[in-house]
Amino acid sequence: MLEPLSSANVDETLGYLARRPFDNIYVHWLIASRQVGRGSDVTLWRDGAGRIAGVCYVGVQIVLCGEDPEACDAFVDTARRARSIRMIVGPRAAVERLWSRVHDAFAAPAAVRRSQPVYALERSRVRAATDSALDVARATLDELDEIVPHSAAMIAGEIGGDPARAGSEFRGRTARIIDHGWWWRARAAEGLVFMCNVGSVSPYTAQLQGVWTPPEMRGRGYATAALAEITRRLLAEHHSLCLYVNDFNAPAVALYERVGFERVGEFQTIILL
Repeated sequence: MLEPLSSANVDETLGYLARRPFDNIYVHWLIASRQVGRGSDVTLWRDGAGRIAGVCYVGVQIVLCGEDPEACDAFVDTARRARSIRMIVGPRAAVERLWSRVHDAFAAPAAVRRSQPVYALERSRVRAATDSALDVARATLDELDEIVPHSAAMIAGEIGGDPARAGSEFRGRTARIIDHGWWWRARAAEGLVFMCNVGSVSPYTAQLQGVWTPPEMRGRGYATAALAEITRRLLAEHHSLCLYVNDFNAPAVALYERVGFERVGEFQTIILL
């Protein structure tokens, strides 16, 4: 049975999402921080016993939480009614099942990221940085002009587009993340050598995204040293960290594993726009 998110079920919904904190961090954060409206953006599905067994968020993207096949089937009409969707993302089995039932309602995907390992890092596994010469800190708004083109280049490499066309909305969003204290960067004598940002948080974990080393700075060990130091500092504030990565991005996978991240799941993303 489908049911909209409401004040009556919000705590139960958050409890369901907390069972898989690394998979469900984004939707958990949206709900807990009141960034979604009750009854329109989030739909949950209850099984025959009346328990929540799946959650679907529809915004600029469709995000699936849970892998119950019946829940995926129940969300088909919800997905078909969605408009201006940029992507569909969630556990691989759930996305594959949903997409097989709704693909004819959308244009052909711009790309399909079939396997995206989900990684998590606990405090007990954090590794110390190896390069004390790096200047690692939260970014400031004084660095915005430098950070925006790097961030645009990173996104263009992932989903396409011209990084030179990053507009005022993109700049404003980046500025808000920096102002919130969620953007991190590392500098060496040569300049900016690494950056990443926190995308969402819950009482259980924080999700990293936007991991980027300028091409001319790669292969020098900067990313390993910087990410190790950033994760060490973040784990003083959060119980754990998580992220997901394209399986074909071997350098990124190797980086995360060197720093101590362990694989805990698998996503898939259908990129539509």
